Parts: sequence; structure tokens; C-alpha cells
Amino acid sequence: MAKGVKSTVERRLTGKRYQKCVASLFCCVLLSFLNSALAFNEAQPSHAQQAAPQASFATIVVIYIKVAGTSPPGTPDYLKSPSNEGTAGASVAIEDANITGKFLGYQFELTEISVPSIGELQASLAKTHQHSRSSANANHKEISSNQQGNIAPVVLLDMRSSDKVKAASIEQLIATIQRTLPNAVFFNVANSDDLLRQNSCRLPLFHTNPSYQMKADALAQWFRTKRIDEIFAVYGKTADDAAYLAAFKRSAKKFKLSLVETKQWQDSFDLRRAAFAEIPQFTRTRETYQAVFTADSAAQFAYSLPFNTYYPVPVVGAAGLKALGWHFTHEQWGARQLQSRFNDGFNRHMNEVDFAAYLAVTAVANAAQQGSDLTQQGILKTLLSDHYTLGAYKGRPLSIRPYTHQFRQPIALAHEDALVTHAPLEGFLHQTNELDTLGATHTTCKDKL
Repeated sequence: MAKGVKSTVERRLTGKRYQKCVASLFCCVLLSFLNSALAFNEAQPSHAQQAAPQASFATIVVIYIKVAGTSPPGTPDYLKSPSNEGTAGASVAIEDANITGKFLGYQFELTEISVPSIGELQASLAKTHQHSRSSANANHKEISSNQQGNIAPVVLLDMRSSDKVKAASIEQLIATIQRTLPNAVFFNVANSDDLLRQNSCRLPLFHTNPSYQMKADALAQWFRTKRIDEIFAVYGKTADDAAYLAAFKRSAKKFKLSLVETKQWQDSFDLRRAAFAEIPQFTRTRETYQAVFTADSAAQFAYSLPFNTYYPVPVVGAAGLKALGWHFTHEQWGARQLQSRFNDGFNRHMNEVDFAAYLAVTAVANAAQQGSDLTQQGILKTLLSDHYTLGAYKGRPLSIRPYTHQFRQPIALAHEDALVTHAPLEGFLHQTNELDTLGATHTTCKDKL
């Protein structure tokens, strides 16, 4: 495990006991943050003490909030997400950041909160807000007077879209957290839904995980390069699947691809027993196709399609050739040492959620290294600057789109055992930044941060 990182905290209880535990945990995190902030402010030298050396460190609290939904029946064990997904990447980033922080006067600390649903988390946070207001009433004036100097906590959100977790509910959750931690800076490390990016530009929320539109555009560029233009799309029943399919339809229109047919997976047979006989019949269409696009966030069927479709064609999306924010076979531009350190520390490969969490912490640490103060406004000013860039083992400097707060980044096109290439591909140009050939660059959001 990474040095200097607090052991993660998990609470998977139910009923009243669960709510009390989560509320108490969040209170502890909140009070710890406030105490650290006040201690740091008190440690700032007065004009008469500026010559005295500073021994205190500014503590940046990283709170990793995960909505840990259960995998639906039928998902193979080998396709389920690891229990430390995301937090492992944040731990590696914190270890790196704290090495530099020793010389610059700051340190990161990690806490994980794992909950079964976003609704229970909101209820617990509401109780936490009431408790913190009553318990901190005596110090309210002192805290308010130091508000501008408070160190901004970093909140990493790990929650995929589902029937119960939608873009609007995530925005409501952020508003609830802001009542307790008004100076927090938020990072979305797992949700690829484009709606979240289109509607949340007024919030201090950044997206280190690539959007579905970025991934779909990367696949569409590969199709055009390979002169494949007739696609059959198969999608699952989750909200994530619908979002990915919608993004791919926009990409097909943008890159002039033809969707010969779209079909939803029906779960009408047992894949473990009848895949070889049933999959070809399910993928049979009236018109021929040159490739199959799959949207299957729950890993229910896509893994059974490669080499088993009615027409022997490549499969892309959730199986076969995948568009990812990170792949464990990527070793260029210094990525090999990151992959090795992660593998040595956690005995598994780094995936795209791990990398998104790593990127979020690294972005804040990089802002501190560039001289940004550690308040919310200081971090936001640095990250949203027109000149801000970040190196992240991807061969190109990463930056942030001002309207969507999405990190511009290359997309890995990879299959199970190897990296094929990185998008954007050669020949796809943009007037200002080639990375903007992937995904949406503007939204209709009226209240840009």
C-alpha cells in the first residue's frame, strides 16, 4: 500500500445503524478538515513573524465516495470490478504528491466512504450537516472568519449512471455535500455520461474519466480509418448502456457511418450453455454489417460476441476493441514505471477508473506545485486557466475544456491483450486542438463557472 496514506474506511451497514455510522464518519472527516484548516491558518506567519521558519504542513483531505452497487446476476466473476478500484489509483498519486509536498509544505490524506445507494448517502449527509452546525456553533464565527483561507478538500466521486443514479441526482448530491464542505473541489472519476458534463458546468466539478462521446468518437475514427461504415449495434438495459449507444449514434452521424440495425439484449437464453448456438441467431440481421458495436456496462453479454457473430466481423465497444481512458498494456511516455509501481503495490493491473482517480489527485498536486493557493478559488483558477496543462503519461499535454470541465486526453483503443493505438488518429484535424476531435467541446450551459 502507498506510504503516508490513511487506511481506507468502508461502511456497508444497513438501516439506522448504517446511517449513524456514515453520518459519524462524515462528521469526523468534516471536523478533521476544519481543524486542519484552522491550524494551518493559525500557522500562517504575521508580518512580524515572516522571518520565522514554518514547520507546519497544509493537509489536503481527499475523500473518495463510492456508490458500490452489486453486480447483476450473470456477470462473470472475472469481469467484476476490484474492491479497491479507484482508491488504489488515488493512493499512488498521493504517494507521489507527498514526496514533492515535503518540500512545498503540503500533504495529502485519503479517506474512503462506500455506500450502497446515492439516496442513503444524501440522507446521511443531511443529518451530518445538521449535526455539524449544532456541534460547531460555538466556533462558527472563528470558522467563518477563516473561510477564505480554508484548504479545499478534494472529493472524488465514483458512481456510474443507473436507474437510480442519474446526472441530476449526482448534481443534487454535490449540492448536499457543499452544505457541509462548501469549499470542496469535486472530480468525477467513473461516470462517462455526457449529460453530467452538459448540465454541471456551473459546479466546481471536473471530469477525469473520458465521456462516452469521446470514446464513441475514438471508435468512429478507427472505423473510418479502416473503411468500415456499416455497423450493427447491440446494447444492454442499463442507463449507462443507453448513454453509450446515444453517444455512438451521434458519432455515426458525425463521421458518416451507417447503423444498419440496433437491438437490445434480451437475456432469453443461458450464455454459459448456449452461446455458440444462440449468439449467431441473435446477431443475424436483414442487412449485412461490417462490425458490431456493443454497449454493456454490466458485462452481461458483450464478452460472448467476439468470434461468434452471424457475420464474422470485429466487435467493438464493451468487448473486442475497447475505447478506454487507460489500458494496462500502455507503456510509452513513461507509463511503464507507473504500471509497474501500481502492479507491485496492488498485485493487479491499473484500469481506467484507477487512472482517473490518479489523474484527479495529480491535477490538484500539480496546481499546488505551480504556486496555486490551496483554497477552492485558487485551485479552480489554476485548473481553468487557458495556459494550464498536465503531463500524464499519454504523449500529449492534458488540459481542461472550459465549458464541460472535461479533461482533454487521448483515448486508448485496445483489446484484451494489447494496445492497438491512441486516438485521435492521424488525419482527423481540429482548428485549435486535435484532442477536441474527441467528444463535445461546448454545451448549452448558461452558468459557466
